[in-house]
Amino acid sequence: MAALQPFNPGTVVEWKLEHIPSKPEYMLNYVFWAFKPAVDGFSHCRPLISIDGTHVYGKYDSKLLIAMAADANGQIFPLAFAICANESQETWTLFLNHLKEHVVKQRSGICLISDRHSGILSSVENLPA
Repeated sequence: MAALQPFNPGTVVEWKLEHIPSKPEYMLNYVFWAFKPAVDGFSHCRPLISIDGTHVYGKYDSKLLIAMAADANGQIFPLAFAICANESQETWTLFLNHLKEHVVKQRSGICLISDRHSGILSSVENLPA
C-alpha cells in the first residue's frame, strides 16, 4: 500500500495494527483502501452501494470486504476494499465508517445492499447519522 500511494495520489489507506507485546512486531488486523478515481467517480454513480465479504484462501486465512456502486450505464463501479481477519461487527463497523468518511462523504440518500450478515446489520444500526 505504501508503494501504491505515490503512484495513485489521493488514494486512501487506513491501517489497524496490533502490537505483539513479547516481540518488536506488529500484526495486521485490518487494512482499508479506496482509489482516488473511485472516490471521485462515486459522485456520478447511482445512490446505491452493495457490500459483501468473501474468503481469501491461501497462506493466510482472511476476508476481503468490498463496496461497489453502479454507474450511469448500470455497470459495476468498485469503490473500496478491506482485508481483515474475519467478518465481525468490529470489522464491518470500521469498513462502513471508512467508506462513509472517505467515499460517501456528505452525499445523502444512499441505499445499502448486503447479504444481511449479522456484523453488517449491527454495524448499520450503530452508524452515526
